Amino acid sequence: LLVCLALGNEGNILALTSSGVVEPLLNCLNPNGDPKLIEAAARTLNAIYASPKVSRQELFMGNHLNSLVQLLDAYSSGYRVGQEVVLLHTAELVASILARCCETTDQQMQIAASGAVPLLMRLLASGVSKSQEAALGALAALVKDNSELARRIAQMRLDKGERPAPYILRLVRDKSPNMRLAAVTCLTYMNRAGVILEHNSDIMLTVLPMLVKMLQLTGSVQEAAPRVLGMSRQGANTSHLIWESESMQKAVCDMDAIPKLASIISQMDEEDNVYGIVGQKDKLKEVCIRSSCRALHSSTAMHTPTIANSLLALAAISQLKEDCRKQVVEAKVLPHIVAAMSHPSVGVRAAACQCTRSLSRSVMNLRTSLVDAGIETPLFQLLSDNDPGVLSSATATLCNIVLDVSPMKKSIMDRGIVAKFVHMIGCGNNIVRLNAVWAIKNLVFKAESDVKETVMRQFGYHNLAQLLNDGELAIQEQALNLVRNLACRREQDIDHVFRGLGSGQLLGIIEDKLTWDDQHLLEHALYVLVNIATGSEYHKQSIMKRPGILRSVLGLMSHGSATIRVATIWVIINLTWPDEKIAHGVHDRVVLLRSMGVEDRLQSLNADHDLDVRDRVKTALHHFHLDQQQYGHNGNGMTEQAASTTTIGSNQPDHTLRLTGHGSTADQDSQAGARETFGNATTSSAMEEEGTSTHERR
Repeated sequence: LLVCLALGNEGNILALTSSGVVEPLLNCLNPNGDPKLIEAAARTLNAIYASPKVSRQELFMGNHLNSLVQLLDAYSSGYRVGQEVVLLHTAELVASILARCCETTDQQMQIAASGAVPLLMRLLASGVSKSQEAALGALAALVKDNSELARRIAQMRLDKGERPAPYILRLVRDKSPNMRLAAVTCLTYMNRAGVILEHNSDIMLTVLPMLVKMLQLTGSVQEAAPRVLGMSRQGANTSHLIWESESMQKAVCDMDAIPKLASIISQMDEEDNVYGIVGQKDKLKEVCIRSSCRALHSSTAMHTPTIANSLLALAAISQLKEDCRKQVVEAKVLPHIVAAMSHPSVGVRAAACQCTRSLSRSVMNLRTSLVDAGIETPLFQLLSDNDPGVLSSATATLCNIVLDVSPMKKSIMDRGIVAKFVHMIGCGNNIVRLNAVWAIKNLVFKAESDVKETVMRQFGYHNLAQLLNDGELAIQEQALNLVRNLACRREQDIDHVFRGLGSGQLLGIIEDKLTWDDQHLLEHALYVLVNIATGSEYHKQSIMKRPGILRSVLGLMSHGSATIRVATIWVIINLTWPDEKIAHGVHDRVVLLRSMGVEDRLQSLNADHDLDVRDRVKTALHHFHLDQQQYGHNGNGMTEQAASTTTIGSNQPDHTLRLTGHGSTADQDSQAGARETFGNATTSSAMEEEGTSTHERR
């Protein structure tokens, strides 16, 4: 009876667990007990643990886990003859239970410490299909996002001395779809853990094609295949096959995975002509979205996970490659993605946002396809969604939508987006807070002075000051990037930042950041100085009056990172920029910097292994040489101007646009006779550089 109840809906399961049924069921798992009772208890627990809402804590208390693991040994000589089938089925159920109870690294390690892995290996090599599937499921759950345990398992031996990976690769070609799915899932997690590098070619030539073929199957296999291809749950993308892998994303595109996924997502009546006649944009757009909404909203609960997983797979495939994004657009799936953003399922809404986020990393899509699809309104509405995962994805997407290349930027601002972001930075979700700061940074990238002032009137410099000292380093980094962009391009922009934060407070914060052992904070703090140093004599002197800053810049000129060394040299270049109107001010700065040993340090960098460092050194030393010509013993006047002065701002979102790591650098080549400013905009992946600016997408 309990089994029947547990196999019902989630309400039944939660009612059972609230009545305290788990502990008695665990007590039934005594290896010396009645095998049929043990099997029934294991079957019931397996059904109960199918619900993610059920706590796994009781399993890890007392001796329950050890008793459970002993039941994996279906071939022990101590078992009675005639019970083999029951014992083997029990072992399969136990493996399934363990797979469902590996939600944390601590749980994974406890299960491994209990001796489960060798018994799972024996079950894997049993030759019994159902047992092998169950063992693969448990092993996959153990190695997922756990490189330490994955490495240990990859180095183990099966009964005949073979490593697990080659054995599992053969199972990828099994006649059973469920076996193939279990095998590719396990290999995927091992591959992403980096423990089977010798089988990379097998992953590309065997596992990827098999996953793509599975997209055309039905039922649970079709539901799970896109999940393995892309991501299994919101935010957990480290263990999935193609995420952050450009080569694999390209390979999947070449296998026509995108049309197959688009077909899954577009589950609707064939008679619904949702695309209509090209050209009737506004009316057509409304018809498309309504038709798509009807199709998606009418999907059964069974279809919902498949749609969500397919959207996430599309998001993963189109994350890095422009050609892949183009295929998504050409598959005519955009109206359905937009419709999915209003789906009643949280998972579908979040997945649709992820898909939009990947597509918004394309400048072309930002300018055309996403606008035509009507993405703006549903995306803005999701900023009021109650689900943290949906809100995180929506804010990450907005990091790209507010970039200067997007025609939606102005209308999004007119909707009151800044006020929304102000509210978000006060919430308890650090991912949402990070995205909000990231989006504001992108919003002011390359913006006119009046736009920057409007944004900061609403956002508030008091909020920015707090974020510059936030407890989350990633938020501090983006807050520094926001300062970079605010102080980028014009003297009046620097004045505005000085007034807003107070020059003393701002430079005090920068001085403090320059003592931190964090390369990202150091880089952005230095580029704030670079931008300030392109300003007026007052702005330059404000830096020169901070000996702590100057000492830090000198010290960081010997930093191990070429990126940091380049940034320090840009500070020197801009502080010593020749200007006939303030020649004595420039000379005073050169004298002070020379006395501190800056010129000698620059001379030592002439032989730096990094070309960019050497090029910047030439410019900086030229400034010192010009000063010596004018004020040195030869008495010669200034003969020429150096190439340029530079300011560098930052705009990063996707949220790379995380990037995740934010992988773009400013194009810092000087132009003769021109004063340059460098802005850094982030989306989720690197966008094309425009002039001397860098775009990053979230």
